Amino acid sequence: MKKYLLSLVLVLGVFLLVGCGKSNALVGTWEGSTTDGLKSTFVFKSGDKVEYSNEFGINSKGTYKIKDDTVTINLEAWDNEKVYKFSINNNTLKLSATDNYSPSYNNLKKK
Repeated sequence: MKKYLLSLVLVLGVFLLVGCGKSNALVGTWEGSTTDGLKSTFVFKSGDKVEYSNEFGINSKGTYKIKDDTVTINLEAWDNEKVYKFSINNNTLKLSATDNYSPSYNNLKKK
């Protein structure tokens, strides 16, 4: 009986560790430019914090939320939140705007 109980506890422990191991691929510093060439940097932090800066000296803090392959970014410097489809390939982040007014970022490199 003790062996079965010990086995059950070990199996549950493994499932608990696997469930807590979910990582956020966006966490880190990403540098690149918009499709129009504006040099920009995003710093995604664990939790929901993000910082943004660009070559014109705009620096802003805000929050972000990930759902499936979309990220919703809300920065103090922006009039409203922006929703992007995102993909990461070979440490390159692509943020594709889901509206016609927001810039897209196709070549953000992880630093």
